[in-house]
Amino acid sequence: MVHGPIRLGLCLAAFAPAGLDGALRAAGQAGVDVVDLPTDSTFRLVDPDRLDDPAHHAELRARLGAAHIRVGCVSNSRDTQLVLGPHGPHTDPVCAGTAEDKREYGMRAALGTVRLAAGIGAPLARLMLGVPDLARWLSWWGSDVSWADNVAAWCDAAKPALELASELGVRVVVEPHPKQVAYDPASARALLAAAEGVGLCVDPANLAAVGHDPVNAVRGWGADLAAVHAKDLQVWREPFAPRGAGWSRYGPGPEIRFRALGSGSLPWSEIVAALLDEDYRGVIYVEHEDALLPTEQGAANSLAVLRRLLPSASAQGRTW
Repeated sequence: MVHGPIRLGLCLAAFAPAGLDGALRAAGQAGVDVVDLPTDSTFRLVDPDRLDDPAHHAELRARLGAAHIRVGCVSNSRDTQLVLGPHGPHTDPVCAGTAEDKREYGMRAALGTVRLAAGIGAPLARLMLGVPDLARWLSWWGSDVSWADNVAAWCDAAKPALELASELGVRVVVEPHPKQVAYDPASARALLAAAEGVGLCVDPANLAAVGHDPVNAVRGWGADLAAVHAKDLQVWREPFAPRGAGWSRYGPGPEIRFRALGSGSLPWSEIVAALLDEDYRGVIYVEHEDALLPTEQGAANSLAVLRRLLPSASAQGRTW
């Protein structure tokens, strides 16, 4: 569904229990025609063993066509995490084995995700490759190790996926997240400067969860901004532990939980206005992670908020 220069889409991860056909039906019923399709083996929306199989691509194209849905972005955030790690027990539920086993597993998933994106005509592949050393957040006495070393490691590890993406006409995008080398605006800029052609998917809630301004999070990226994720945020500021579902921590800060738009504290009217001011022409993908609302209801609430905020036609400006 078109609302001026910005389209609304849906991340299908939350709809994985319904299977691919059920997730596509849910997207259509929600009134969107573009989705973010995850290839993670944990979701099973696609066959993780056939990511590079043209026959599987053809099957997916047929099912997407029957549902009148197109894929704007293919993504992987769990399997590909093992490219850079961590390679200890944190990632054993995805793939157990040695560090080298895990790196090979993650790279197969990254390359397969890029190939699947090309095979179904998706312009973007969002890859979350992990981070080799979170301790590089801090400076250590007598050491010149810094976060720049993580950026260099990312560029080196991502080279096969970036070369394949360039060959196939797919753009790799990264999403700032505490589990990634690009975890805030500064580290994202450093990575984009070091990795030619890589784009950015901004989730204002992820950045607000680690203390950054959610409106400024979408400003100043220009053509680097390839996709936007939309969810809301609650931050717990009391001196005692919160009750209820969905609370977690993004590092040493206060506990947070994600909500459907309109149920948290983020100024989405200002975020959308900033995207319009920045001439953003991509998709805002609703990402349902609200532990208090059913998936369909949470996604519908978020889409309703965005539809109220996005122009339905060209604005006339002041007419008096």
